[in-house]
Amino acid sequence: MKRLLFITQKLHEQDAFTVLWVEAWQRAGYDVTVVCLEWRPHASMSALGRSQAPNFAVRSLGKENGAGKFLQIARFLWIIATAKYDRVFIHMTPVWGVVGAPVWLVRKTPVYLWYTHYKMQLGLRMLGWYGKRMFAATPQSMPQYEGNPKKIIVGHGIDLEYWKKTPNRCPDPKKLLVVHRLARSKRLEIVLRAMAILPPDYSLDIYGIEAEPDYVIEMQQLMRSLGVHDRVVFKGTIASAKLLDVYASHRLILNMASETIDKTMLEAMTCGCYPVTTERNALAIGLPAAPTDDSPEQLAAFVQFYTTQPLPATEDELYQIVKEKHSLDGIVRKMDAYVSAGS
Repeated sequence: MKRLLFITQKLHEQDAFTVLWVEAWQRAGYDVTVVCLEWRPHASMSALGRSQAPNFAVRSLGKENGAGKFLQIARFLWIIATAKYDRVFIHMTPVWGVVGAPVWLVRKTPVYLWYTHYKMQLGLRMLGWYGKRMFAATPQSMPQYEGNPKKIIVGHGIDLEYWKKTPNRCPDPKKLLVVHRLARSKRLEIVLRAMAILPPDYSLDIYGIEAEPDYVIEMQQLMRSLGVHDRVVFKGTIASAKLLDVYASHRLILNMASETIDKTMLEAMTCGCYPVTTERNALAIGLPAAPTDDSPEQLAAFVQFYTTQPLPATEDELYQIVKEKHSLDGIVRKMDAYVSAGS
């Protein structure tokens, strides 16, 4: 059996979806060992609505027990030097491409990266030099490597075994939804300004981790200054197992992120919830319609139109887009064509 060292940031309640990635590689025929900064098994599995332990080995660097950076790096080097594996897959944490380079270069181990962000960093430069391939969800990811044959666009990874097709049962199309990290790159201010334009019977539920607390404070102040604070509710973080019901209870999910597409939009599509996003993101997803520009005015006009008219795509069509372009098993097959060959 092929042996894969899967390196990721954390396996806990906020990143529980990574468990689904590991299981997809197992279905592709790999014996997977996970190396992560932090491992909270009960929280991870509970967030997925499961009680059983995962069926793969996990080697934590000990952050959950208070291990400092020096000890984390020492543990990482010990693990990659002693574990048995044939390929390395780094999931969203290119910094480990720097730390692991001496071992993997000496061993001539093929190293692969999955990365969906747009900012350049040292790990990305290193992996661009010695890594075999850098897989991305959309062209917006890693724009510095556009045109480089090492960059491979494979789509996002939505596990359709977990995100099963669910009928939409939205009771009020004017109740809007946002699900993403609360950070400047998500441009939530556009959505809030659109809410100020929309009639007062529109409301907004916002779910997501406060990745940038100062930005959240700014958005709360903006809500008050716009007079929409009574129609917008910050709901905090939510477990993946509960998101299915949230998506199915809303008709429109709003996301004006500028750097790349969020997987939450694709998850929502499996429940018949239509993503309202930028034209560039809509094109990357495969959506048939989007606001004509990123202004609050155009966003509000688009939302108001489609709360009274049929959506640009049916529930079946939305699900089919995810299945054909963004299914997790599908993108793992695309990546495995390179990983299994060591190319």
